[in-house]
Amino acid sequence: MTHDLKWSDAPPGEVLDPVGIWIVRAPAGQRLVNDEAPPDWLDEKERTRLAGIPQPAARDAYVFAHWALRSVLGSSLDRSPRSVGFLRQPCPGCGGAHGRPAISDPEPGREAVEFSMSHTGDHVAIAVAEATIGIDIESWPTPESVADYLPFLHPREQQWLGNVPDDELVRDFARLWTRKEAMAKATGQGMAAIMNRLDLTGQPLGWRVRQLLAPPGYEASFAVPASVHVEVTMHEVLPEVMPVPA
Repeated sequence: MTHDLKWSDAPPGEVLDPVGIWIVRAPAGQRLVNDEAPPDWLDEKERTRLAGIPQPAARDAYVFAHWALRSVLGSSLDRSPRSVGFLRQPCPGCGGAHGRPAISDPEPGREAVEFSMSHTGDHVAIAVAEATIGIDIESWPTPESVADYLPFLHPREQQWLGNVPDDELVRDFARLWTRKEAMAKATGQGMAAIMNRLDLTGQPLGWRVRQLLAPPGYEASFAVPASVHVEVTMHEVLPEVMPVPA
C-alpha cells in the first residue's frame, strides 16, 4: 500500500509554500536500459554521461532517476515527461554553467517551477516547489567512509560527530551529509563551496534545513530559504511509470 503524507512547519496564520517531495525506488528485477539503444527522451549530455557508466545496475539507476524527474515535472507542468528538457543556470560563485538546474523551455507566461533531484543506489528523491529548494538522499555509509570524510567537515561538525555513540555514527553522519548536499544544491554552489566552511549541526543563516522520513538505511533532507514556511506533501509513487525496453 502507498500513501501521501502532508505536513507543515508554519506557525498559524503564515502563508504556506507548497512543496512536493517524491522518494521512490526503481523497479527491482528488471533491466531498465537497452544498452544498444539508450532511451530517446534523454538529452545529449545525459546520453554521454550514461555511456560512461560501466555497471548495468548503475546505468539503470541513472536512467530511472532522470525519468522520475521528468515524470514529476511533466505532471507539475501539465506536459509529457518526454518533452521536459533541462539546462544549468550560472553558478553564483564563479559564473560557470554548473549552477542550479532549470527547465530549458518554460512555458511563456507561466511561473517557473523550482526543483531538485538526488539519487543513491536505486532510490531517488525529488523536490518541486515555488521557492528555491535543494534535496538530497544518501544510504548509510560504512564506518570506514565516515573516517575518510570526517577530516573534511567543518570543525564544529567534526566535534559533534566525535561525541556521537559508535552505534549511531553512520546514521548521524548520513543525516549531516544530506543537510550539506541539500544546501549545496539549494545555493547552486556545490559541495566544494560549503564542505568545511558551513556548520550544519544547526540552522544556517538565511536558510531552513529539514530532515525527511526516508526508507530504512537511508537519510534525506531538503533546504529552503528561511523566509519560506512549507507545506510538504510526500509521495511514494511517480505520476507516470517509466517505460521499459521490450
